[in-house]
Amino acid sequence: MQFEKYVNRMQYLQELIEKQSTGTPKELAKRLGISERMLYHYIEGLNTTQNVKFCRKRKSYIFKSLQ
Repeated sequence: MQFEKYVNRMQYLQELIEKQSTGTPKELAKRLGISERMLYHYIEGLNTTQNVKFCRKRKSYIFKSLQ
C-alpha cells in the first residue's frame, strides 16, 4: 500500500511539474499530503533521471534540459 501511494504521488508530481503548476514547495507538499522535507526526497528521486529546478519567476518546479 505504501509503495502504491509513493508511485501515485510521483506520477502526480511529474504531471504538475510538466504543467509548471506546482506552486511553492510548501504549497506542493500540502497538495501531495506530505511534509516539505519528504517533498525534497521526492524531488531528489526525480533528479536521478530528470533535471528538476525551482523557477522563482514562475513559482513552480520545472524540468530543465540537461546540457
